[in-house]
Amino acid sequence: MTLESRVRPVVNDLDRVAEFCASVRGIFIRVLAVSKIGDVSGTCLWASILLQQSLEKFGECEAVVRGGEGYLDGGAIDPSGVWHGHYWVEGVSSGGAAFVVDIAADQFGWPPVVVMSIERARERYRPGEDRRTQETVDDELGMMKERFAVS
Repeated sequence: MTLESRVRPVVNDLDRVAEFCASVRGIFIRVLAVSKIGDVSGTCLWASILLQQSLEKFGECEAVVRGGEGYLDGGAIDPSGVWHGHYWVEGVSSGGAAFVVDIAADQFGWPPVVVMSIERARERYRPGEDRRTQETVDDELGMMKERFAVS
């Protein structure tokens, strides 16, 4: 066996991120099903928090939840050009690739998992006021910790 035959091609950073995020989406869908929530509509904050935490703890990425309230304060655009309030994740892979990931994109008519370079994503995702988004994320994380606290 030659050295060339033993060397495996390096997986593109965004491909690795996409594979990881698809797994997190699967987990999120199972959580929704157990919770008797029928689809991802209105769950983007929870999805984004799960994804951000997972990317940082297990996905070798730095990540932050981003969001907006709609057209005037960022958000996400659907295929017909309408802006919506929405949350998603932005990050940087261990290899330095900046990306946007949305594991609840199907509520707007996009594929269930969207992973794209940050440059390409700005046509579809525009962050709103970061301070407001971070306060919302912190509040939700606080409520989650209270609900799941072990006595």
